[in-house]
Amino acid sequence: MVTEVVFEPGAEDIRADGAVLIEGLPGVGLVAKVAVAYMLSKFQARKICRFYSPYFPSLIYVQDGRLIPAFADLYLVEKPIPILFLYGNSQPSTSYGQHDLCEKVLDVAVGLGANFIITLGGYGKEEVSETREVYVSSTRPETIKRVIEKIPAKVYAGQIVGAAGLLITLAEERGLDNLSMLVEASEMTPDYYAAKRAIESVNMLLDLGLKIEDVDGISRIYVSTLYKIEF
Repeated sequence: MVTEVVFEPGAEDIRADGAVLIEGLPGVGLVAKVAVAYMLSKFQARKICRFYSPYFPSLIYVQDGRLIPAFADLYLVEKPIPILFLYGNSQPSTSYGQHDLCEKVLDVAVGLGANFIITLGGYGKEEVSETREVYVSSTRPETIKRVIEKIPAKVYAGQIVGAAGLLITLAEERGLDNLSMLVEASEMTPDYYAAKRAIESVNMLLDLGLKIEDVDGISRIYVSTLYKIEF
């Protein structure tokens, strides 16, 4: 059993040379998921495909009596720069499943023209700083140096669980530039403060020119976006 990729009509022929892939799957504090949902709401995004993994958890969400399947979707934003956003409501529950999904995501992203992989996530801590520190890592020291010169961040030391760590590892095997960005996250879920910091960091790193709302605004936009693209 392997991950199935279902393209939207006509999407298989799209090219986005030099695109950045930004991962937004659920994890600690739902930081990546909230951040990517927010950014999707700010740009004109086109859905490229959906990934169905047999290794997603056997947990089905129900909203107003409607079943919501586990999924991961890939969206393309062409302006201000080409960005591929990976957004979903689940991650595979096994190591094999994680590898299979991440390889399929990279197959599609590279086929579209992506050459820089960014993963987002929460760095769970009992006590978080007021500024919500950002921690970065990469398989490439020169990338870490370049990023730290552009955004306030610290070099990370520790473990990265799930797609946030695996995608950048597999990206290096394909010769792709890569970056993991973890933000201090509390026990709150979703942690909108950490998500805001992630959005600000991506905005600054990629010069996206976003005008970012306060935490309340981000939470409202996340919920409305959730209903639009999940339900």
